[in-house]
Amino acid sequence: MTDTAPDEIVDGLGERRDGATVILTLTNPERRNAFYPEMRRRMVARLGAAHADPEVRAVVLTGAGGHFCTGADLSRIKPSATPPTTLQTRELMKESLQAFRAIATGSKPVIAAVEGDAFGAGCSFALACDFVVAARGARFGLTFARMGLLPDMGMMHSLSERVGRVRARQMMMLGEVVDGAEAAGIGIADRLAETGAALTDALALAARIEDSAPLSVAMIKAVLASDRRGVEAMIGTELDLVPVLAASADFREGIAAFREKRKPRFTGG
Repeated sequence: MTDTAPDEIVDGLGERRDGATVILTLTNPERRNAFYPEMRRRMVARLGAAHADPEVRAVVLTGAGGHFCTGADLSRIKPSATPPTTLQTRELMKESLQAFRAIATGSKPVIAAVEGDAFGAGCSFALACDFVVAARGARFGLTFARMGLLPDMGMMHSLSERVGRVRARQMMMLGEVVDGAEAAGIGIADRLAETGAALTDALALAARIEDSAPLSVAMIKAVLASDRRGVEAMIGTELDLVPVLAASADFREGIAAFREKRKPRFTGG
């Protein structure tokens, strides 16, 4: 039976049930669903609850207001003349990686239903999912280098797995933005939906998953994720390198340029 009740929204995350599927909705529409610590922690907790619930067969992750997620909510980062310490950045990274692991390593398939923008860490969230349904009007932004940052939350592994290392390198170094049709064509998205229909199509995919034996589905996901040495090695490198970039002049310039809506002037420092 489908639960048509509206989302219960707590800490910027909406949640409702559709049959045996849990729908989690990133809800910060005035910032195109850019996430903040409370939202991320809530998402990790509710994903954990879904993975542990025997009545749940799949999870759909989507965004409110016509967008998926545009990464961290930079409006909540206060300008500071003192860059964060390496320890502070590493601890923040470890918290963020909990979201990646909650999506990628849980027992239930997670489907991203992407309308509008999936930029930065929002794109990382989508690519960590088992399936990606993208609307034609979706945009996937690999824009970390344009902000003076390193793609994180397993992005370099998940993107390479989907499009190949050579194409992934091009996209990340050039800071490319691709639309839904191109995303489906190169393998970022598994399904292409008409604009406005990504959630509907994602739920149809979830219904097909419900027809499969849940233990079989869980074991398939576990076996495919069993050789995690590659992604864990990349994550370890992220933890070493992101603090260096977070303390750089180029990162401060990237943030300033974003806030001032201008092209950044990077110096390599």
